[in-house]
Order: sequence, then structure tokens, then C-alpha cells
Amino acid sequence: MWKPIFAYTGIYVMLFVSHILSGAYDYDLLFRVIVSIITIQTIFAGYILHLLGGNASHARFPLVGLSFGLGWAYADMKLEFSILIWVFLAVIIQILTEKGLKYIPSTETINGRQSN
Repeated sequence: MWKPIFAYTGIYVMLFVSHILSGAYDYDLLFRVIVSIITIQTIFAGYILHLLGGNASHARFPLVGLSFGLGWAYADMKLEFSILIWVFLAVIIQILTEKGLKYIPSTETINGRQSN
């Protein structure tokens, strides 16, 4: 259960530190690429956690904080209405992801076979 969560968190932290460093050294293209990846990882947190072998529902509560931080960054660190749009978008995608994945078996395997 914890392995996919730690993998997701490790990747996120690595990307976050990389975006800070690339911004500090004025690597504009690298900064934009990393920010794009962070945005995708935040918005599709449940699905990415599922791809890593975890349960998509474990992304529910952290997703709200991550998407709020994402909206805060895109709003130039000001409290604006657009932050709620990012949170709303991420929550809707999370709900749709969980509803869609309930029809797909888990990616976790036991002895080479899909577990039920």
C-alpha cells in the first residue's frame, strides 16, 4: 500500500525541487517542461497512483492541497478565484477516475496473475 504512495511523493518532490532550481538558474524551457509535468501529476493524481500499483482513492485528500498549491502558483501567489477552478478540476477528474477504474482490475499482481 505505501510503496506507490512513496513513489508518487518522491517523484513529486524531485520535480518540485527541480522546478525551483531551473527557475533559479533561468532555464526557462526546462522550467516550463517541469511545471507541465507537475501540473499533469497533480491533476491526474489518482490515475497516476493507480498506474504505480496503488489505490486511486488514496489521492483524494492530498489532491485538494496539491491542486490548491498549483492554483496558488498559477495565480502568482495571490488569493484569486482561479485557485478554486484548479481544485474543482482536480476533484472532478479524481471522481471520474475512481468511477472509471472500478471496472478495471488492479494493476497489482500475485504470482504473475491479476489479483481480485
